Amino acid sequence: MSPVRSYNASNRSVRIPTITIDSLEDDEQLIIYSIGALGNTPLRGRLRLQKLLFLISNAFENFKALLEFEPHLYGPYSEAVDDILDDLISLGLIDKEDSRYVLTKKGIDIYNHLKPRKELVDVIEDFKNFLKDLSGDEILVFVYVLYPEYIGESIVWDDLKKDRIKIAKSLLRKEKISFGKASEIAGLGISEFEGLLKEENIRWRI
Repeated sequence: MSPVRSYNASNRSVRIPTITIDSLEDDEQLIIYSIGALGNTPLRGRLRLQKLLFLISNAFENFKALLEFEPHLYGPYSEAVDDILDDLISLGLIDKEDSRYVLTKKGIDIYNHLKPRKELVDVIEDFKNFLKDLSGDEILVFVYVLYPEYIGESIVWDDLKKDRIKIAKSLLRKEKISFGKASEIAGLGISEFEGLLKEENIRWRI
């Protein structure tokens, strides 16, 4: 984590965080990238942040070992993400406003001086944009269907899977996923799902 410096006040040693770009670890930088992406668009809730970082880590092999996601009660979970988020809040780089996370002025200054490679920036922005207007249930169903190995510890999947078709149609209407992916999320064959959509006069892009 970030180094600290000490000074003496009233005969007591006080440790003050000293934050520099070089002192930030890769996982800390990744969380700053993720929250600062899309013009520091607020990220609603820890579940959304956890799933954003999970999706990012699956796009880059080196991040899988860095964040170590495991099956948990509400899908893939990394204890490291929660710990780092709390540390960055304590360091004054991230602010929590009504369960929405944004970079502070200090955080934005550091974000603007970081130089992530374009491929990483594009992936973060794509996933953040994808998740930003989804409900928690939509996010969880999407992740569970694409990564079923994380269902085992879930306390919500049994209820969520009853709404798979409804959620698949919602994601399709929002143009978040392809017809084929929507069929997979619904748990229906292509022909059956297509027939259902036509019955309900739901249009979709090819």
